[in-house]
Amino acid sequence: MTNKRLLYLTLLLATLTIGVVIGTIVSGGVKATVEQKATPLVIPDPVSLSNAFSQIASQLEPSVVNIRIEATLQPTTQRRGGQRGPVDPFDFFDFFGNTPDTPNRPRRAMAEGSGFVVDKGGYILTNHHVVENADKVTVKLDDKTTHTAKLIGSDEETDLAVIKIDVGRDLAFAKLGNSDAVKVGDWVLALGSPFGLDHTVTSGIISAKGRESREIAPGGRSSQFQSFLQTDAAINRGNSGGPLVNMAGEVIGVNTAILSETGTFAGLGFALPSNTAIRVYNQIVQSGKVTRGSIGISYQDDAAILRAMGMKSGDGVVVASVQPGGPAAKTGLHVGDVITAIDGKKISSGAQLLDTVANLPVGRSIQVTVKRDGRDQTLPLVIEDRASVFPELARNANPDRNDRGETTQGRLGVRVQEITPDMVRQLRLESSDGVYVASVDPDSPAEAAGLAEGLIIRQVQAGMQKIPVNTLEDFRRAESLMKSGTDVALMVMQRNPQTNRWQSTFLAVTIP
Repeated sequence: MTNKRLLYLTLLLATLTIGVVIGTIVSGGVKATVEQKATPLVIPDPVSLSNAFSQIASQLEPSVVNIRIEATLQPTTQRRGGQRGPVDPFDFFDFFGNTPDTPNRPRRAMAEGSGFVVDKGGYILTNHHVVENADKVTVKLDDKTTHTAKLIGSDEETDLAVIKIDVGRDLAFAKLGNSDAVKVGDWVLALGSPFGLDHTVTSGIISAKGRESREIAPGGRSSQFQSFLQTDAAINRGNSGGPLVNMAGEVIGVNTAILSETGTFAGLGFALPSNTAIRVYNQIVQSGKVTRGSIGISYQDDAAILRAMGMKSGDGVVVASVQPGGPAAKTGLHVGDVITAIDGKKISSGAQLLDTVANLPVGRSIQVTVKRDGRDQTLPLVIEDRASVFPELARNANPDRNDRGETTQGRLGVRVQEITPDMVRQLRLESSDGVYVASVDPDSPAEAAGLAEGLIIRQVQAGMQKIPVNTLEDFRRAESLMKSGTDVALMVMQRNPQTNRWQSTFLAVTIP
């Protein structure tokens, strides 16, 4: 009996021992399985990005040049003393480093900028403001040799220029990329000669796209044909004309301007996209100048005006005025038409319309689709040279521009009067059609909408209802359209300060 009991206890202890061992193995196995699911963290290579930067810099540096300019500054072009506020990044004489104490007499000045070779034959792309008014342009290459350059052509509208040097051998040149592929946040390098320190490389990212020149140079030089890439890669005086490069070693921009209260880099640099530079360069080297197409209109793509016409933002671009004798006038395009497509391609903004038309060759026949009185119509039109369509207009005063900033929403509060024969003669009007704005109440809805004394109201439109205004009675009838909550578009006539001619435009009012 005793032996049986001992055997039983021995078997029991053995079973318990085996159970503990199996449990430990199973527990350990489960724990091991959980640990295997976690992915180990990896410390990144601390020099990989640095190596990428250095490789790109060494690849591009042979094509980047230093440009030295000599010019004669006339007293009429020198700045006045006491000027304050942000420096105009497009001011040519700021580029030469003038001070308020500049003597009132002609003087010789020297400055430096940047550029980069784009063709082995010695063609160099730079900024217009770098070589503008220069008496002599000298280029220093990567091998420290200097060469006198000649100007092939320059385009003030985009602030681009092409110069050429002859060195008797093929030159290293930069490859241009597609700037449309650039995204905000992409790494970029800026190369150039800030403050004369040639072959300087700075790094940063693309901070924004599509910056208009009037955003960064209010009151200074601006152009409707400029749309910038913004970067925080350091750009300073002397970087102008140098390349902005992506991580593939391709030039995606031409460094052009900075926004700063001191004239030195403050984190806001701007480069013209490479796609713009390519188009301008090709025209300059082929013909020595840049020709842009035009259809002979001014336009607006204000969302409030489109709503007042029963459309949505992005549905098209409103024809604000038609140049007499221009392509639009010849084909029967009317003020108030909404351009919705060109050759079947949708037009959703004024910038898109301008870019499409300006880059079409002169003489090209196109089909312009417009919405008129709620119906679609397609009109044939032949592109003409912008310079011949608007010969009397100076730079930055071209009516082929978007005046959306001149119209605001508001409420009515205006006194008008009929146009008499004497007023037609004194104001040099074509007819007595319309009502003359005699006065606008301060802080009134009319003032908020942009109405001002001296304007002439010719039409009122709310949705699909459009009332021509020829008399006071017409205007009173049109006021019946101005119901609470509606958007109303007023077509008004105003003088163009550049030509002293009357031209039409639209003002949008939201009735409270």
